[in-house]
Amino acid sequence: MSTTERQFHEGSRSEDGRSRGRRASGGRRRRAPKPRITPGDVVRGTVRFFGEIMLTAGLVMLFYAAYEVYGSQWETDREQQDLAQGLEEAWAATEEAGPESEPLPGSADSRLYLPSLDLDWVVVNGTTPDDIRYSPGHYTEYPSTPGGEGNYAVAAHRTPGLFWDLDLLENGDVMVLEDGENFYTYEVFREETVLPTDVWVIEPDPFAEETEGAETEEGPGRSLLTLTTCAPKLNNTHRLIVWGELVETTPKSEGMPDSIAHMAPAADE
Repeated sequence: MSTTERQFHEGSRSEDGRSRGRRASGGRRRRAPKPRITPGDVVRGTVRFFGEIMLTAGLVMLFYAAYEVYGSQWETDREQQDLAQGLEEAWAATEEAGPESEPLPGSADSRLYLPSLDLDWVVVNGTTPDDIRYSPGHYTEYPSTPGGEGNYAVAAHRTPGLFWDLDLLENGDVMVLEDGENFYTYEVFREETVLPTDVWVIEPDPFAEETEGAETEEGPGRSLLTLTTCAPKLNNTHRLIVWGELVETTPKSEGMPDSIAHMAPAADE
């Protein structure tokens, strides 16, 4: 064998040996040891898991609260439109049936205007949860009519679209009731926060003892409008009460009173 051939074979064996050595040393790799789980890891994982659950629940509750406060305003506006369309028909039906007919719970009874807040609603009969879901409701515990002697008391939820800003009314502001024949203008003279058990606020004359000679055997002797709602906002621990007394009656034949002329349907078109 020549020198060149020997060198070639020796080189091949050398390279083959190195190759085998590399395979032998690197063919099977060691597995990395599994990380050891400590009690601290378990605690941190548990805290993280419940933290994510609470964060998700908080976001869901936040969105739900936002809908309850603001999303329901759209439903209120829609329901008010439906009630307004049937209000004139209800007044016409009342005239045909006569004054002795009993109003149906939840039926449209009057329209209430708060011009200083640029708000108005159709008021329905009754104050059950179903009655006042989307509308102010007229208390029927005592006989009362818009403009009549006694206390025409109205309740509504403290939500946007209803009595959310009732606390912005001030003494001297006017509130207007409308029925089938007249507009009745009341002037705010008192505001008070009371407990839910203080039902005296809707009596025919809540201030009979304070007003000497106001109440007689024939009746309360004055015409009041009372608005009630929850207080504070987003809570129902107390009741916010606003009282107004009748100062003017305007027949519909004379048009709307100046205080609510800007709220006429034609003004919106």
